[in-house]
Amino acid sequence: MAAGKELHVGLTDEYPPLSYVDADGQRRGFEFDLAVDLCRRLGRTCVWTFGTQEKLLRGLRDGSLDLIFAQRLEPKQEGLLYSTPYYHSRAMCIGRPGGRGPDEAGARIGVYRGSVLVQRARGFWPEAIIVTGSVQELIERLKQGGIDVLFINDLAGYAFLLTDAGLEFDRLDIPFDAETRATGSCVAVRAGRHDLLAAVNRELKTLLYSGELHNRSRNYFQYIIY
Repeated sequence: MAAGKELHVGLTDEYPPLSYVDADGQRRGFEFDLAVDLCRRLGRTCVWTFGTQEKLLRGLRDGSLDLIFAQRLEPKQEGLLYSTPYYHSRAMCIGRPGGRGPDEAGARIGVYRGSVLVQRARGFWPEAIIVTGSVQELIERLKQGGIDVLFINDLAGYAFLLTDAGLEFDRLDIPFDAETRATGSCVAVRAGRHDLLAAVNRELKTLLYSGELHNRSRNYFQYIIY
């Protein structure tokens, strides 16, 4: 793979602690740091696109993006190539203890816009009202009572619960038939780029087995995520 070429990378926007803008206006996040490191190791210059998963998937398919982060192994998108997982997570529900649960008719459930969890929420709770938005928008709605439940990736969910604003909320004990085990999140590469996929897998393996991935994750998480 030639050094010095641009690598067009897609990341979800405003999804702390994976990818977000901090109070000083600087882009941060576990996946952002990982992407920067990956580009450096590949000898490529990152060209960034931030957006919803729907937007990023369109970019892979129309050729404007080379790879995108945070793509779950299930369900796989047909025609794309997937790396080995770089973290594992499962969905969770967050709400006020004693408040309305997601299985109650008319419950308002917040889900990250464009994520695979939108369809899962509609399947799990057909009588609920599904509200979509960015993670920060949904957290604000939860705090203000605009939604009853936040249905979210547990990495982002625990990060919120550990903040001062999250103290009045907790994880709800809700079973999910499709979420009983952790699911891997991968780098997705556009169709036909088997050379790029092999290079990404090689560098992810090095980061994992050297302990560098764990050391980097400790900037954002207090527990092992893979």
